[in-house]
Amino acid sequence: MADEVLKQLRNELIGGLSEAVISTLLDDLRGNVLGKEEIEVIEHKMKTRSDQARCLIDCVSRKGSKASELMLKSLKKRDEFLYDNLNIDSHLAIPETGVTCSSASTSHSTTDKQNNLNKVYKMDSNPCGLCVIVNNEDFGNPKKNRNGSQNDVVSLKDLFESLGFLVEVEIDKTADEMKALMTEYSQDKRHGDCFVCCVMSHGNENGVKGCDGQKCTLNDITTPFDGDNCPALIGKPKVFIIQACRGSEMQSKVVATDGAGPSRNQTSGKLSYSIAKDSDFLIALSTVEGYVSLRDPSSGSWFIQSLCKHLKEGSEQRQDILGILTNVNDDVSRREDFIINEKNDKVDAKMTPQPKFTLRKLLIFKAPKKKSR
Repeated sequence: MADEVLKQLRNELIGGLSEAVISTLLDDLRGNVLGKEEIEVIEHKMKTRSDQARCLIDCVSRKGSKASELMLKSLKKRDEFLYDNLNIDSHLAIPETGVTCSSASTSHSTTDKQNNLNKVYKMDSNPCGLCVIVNNEDFGNPKKNRNGSQNDVVSLKDLFESLGFLVEVEIDKTADEMKALMTEYSQDKRHGDCFVCCVMSHGNENGVKGCDGQKCTLNDITTPFDGDNCPALIGKPKVFIIQACRGSEMQSKVVATDGAGPSRNQTSGKLSYSIAKDSDFLIALSTVEGYVSLRDPSSGSWFIQSLCKHLKEGSEQRQDILGILTNVNDDVSRREDFIINEKNDKVDAKMTPQPKFTLRKLLIFKAPKKKSR
């Protein structure tokens, strides 16, 4: 049973397991589930966090239900937030054989259905919410201009309008103008069930750059929308999509083979509870820290184009965002090209995106209803 739960939640776990939690899980499973050589492969041959998570999950699930149960028990101890967010206890409680329907079982079924609904963010407002696209393309120097970024704007605008968002596009903003924009939008009266902000610019380890070349940190972008500064979005998902370099290094290429609760009280008939002010954030970064983010001048950036494709397809299949971003990671990681670097050398072009999140529920964007013929 537990091995089936691992397989069922594979994509969500790959997206949610942090490097620190993976390390502690390996320590917990050393000897009784995983051998020394298996741990060596996960720790040293898997170059990215997502690859380590994928290899760990697949390795344990292949060992059967008992091994998988030990891993899930360890996860509950090491990352209770992720464990509860994925509702793993309820997955483990599902019986392996069918039961005869009765009034009692029907009651339980209704309760379970309601509990499952409570694990998904509400996305019913019309419009669904605001989507702000900030595109810094012109940096006053032809060699520094981000040619092709306009293709990303078009793809993002079309996508989020189709998902029911009110989309606004901001072009070529300085760092101070970007900071002011974030504060302005955090106080907007038009917020719905979700907020999305897409920022496309140059960047480095410290953040993204305004079109004046000055720094705007990730905190400058996200903090105006936390629970202290933006009450309208408390308990609602806030999605930030960042297309920017996070360093100057190019990722290396390796060969992979597939297979290798809060306090609550009852007030006026409504359930109320407290959450941390930094809850309900998803930050989808185009690349990992220290590395460049790749863009095709003729078609747009690797990350944004893949994200738009998979988010459109995934929303039509009612997939949650973490599963979709895992597919984006896989898609972009497999892509390969050559670029001419600043030293005029031809080098292999590889990259992988990196999502980070404090989401408490499943985030599922609603695809538009297909028109009947």
